[in-house]
Parts: sequence; structure tokens; C-alpha cells
Amino acid sequence: MRQSALTSLRAILRSAAAAWGVERAAHEAMIVEMWADVAGAESAAHSKPAGLRGTTLLVNTDPGLWVQELSARRGRFADEINRRLGGRVVTDIRIRPQANAVSAPPAVLRDPVPIEDQLSAEERGTIEQTVAEISDPALRETARKVMGDQMRWKKRQAAGSRLAR
Repeated sequence: MRQSALTSLRAILRSAAAAWGVERAAHEAMIVEMWADVAGAESAAHSKPAGLRGTTLLVNTDPGLWVQELSARRGRFADEINRRLGGRVVTDIRIRPQANAVSAPPAVLRDPVPIEDQLSAEERGTIEQTVAEISDPALRETARKVMGDQMRWKKRQAAGSRLAR
């Protein structure tokens, strides 16, 4: 894919994510997807991204030497994540020691409810139209899941606020 086509696709996805309010969730999902490549297989086996708090990436890791190892490399991790995301998304990484850090996946890894179960045909069509230009199958599926999750979340919020009235 040419650089200009990739840049255009990136701009389309960013504007769609911003319009739907899913940019942060998309960044979290993409960071989780890329973590093994960024941190390395061995480090990733002992750590998991737990979410973004502003521009600080929270990473849960097994206690002991893994805290020191990941802390020493966090600047390189942030640089590589930002390079892959095409912007300054992560400015700091907070390494948090937790027993069994890798056994409990972060919230962004939970299997979402299938899109068909809660989204209208129009909403599913909007998602499919938005992700259709993404050539990478894994990235396309991640974007599809994040957009669907965000739309379902907004519906739950709207339904909750109607019930509270």
C-alpha cells in the first residue's frame, strides 16, 4: 500500500473514531494487539497492558525482576507504540507489579457480544463501511470490535439514563 493511501486511511479512521468517541478504546485495543511485538514474546508472557489513563499506559506485570526489566525499557516501548499508532498517544508507561498479572486479561480483551446481537443493520453497515478499507485482517477485526463495543456502550448509557429519569 502506498504511503499516501495509508495516510488517507489513517485520517479516515481517526475522524470516524473521534466522531464516535472510540479513539481511546481503539488505541487501547491496538496497544494490546501489538504488545507482544513491542515488548517481545518473553516480556509479553509476563505482562499485559491494562489501559490508558490520559497518555499514561498502565501495564500489569509479574512481580520481581519483570518490574525492573520492563521499567528500564518503557521509553523504548512508548516510542515504538507511538510510531505504530502514528501519533503521541503514550507519553509514559507505569509498570504495576501484580501477582498473576497475565492470567486475568484487561477489559479490552474480553470477548465482546457479537455485533448482530445489539446493533441495528444500519449500525453494522456503518462499521463495515468504515473498516472495509483496512487491508490488514487483524487490524480490521480489532477496529470492528472496538467500534461495535463503543456503539453498544453508548446504547447502554442512553438506556440507563432513560431508566434513571
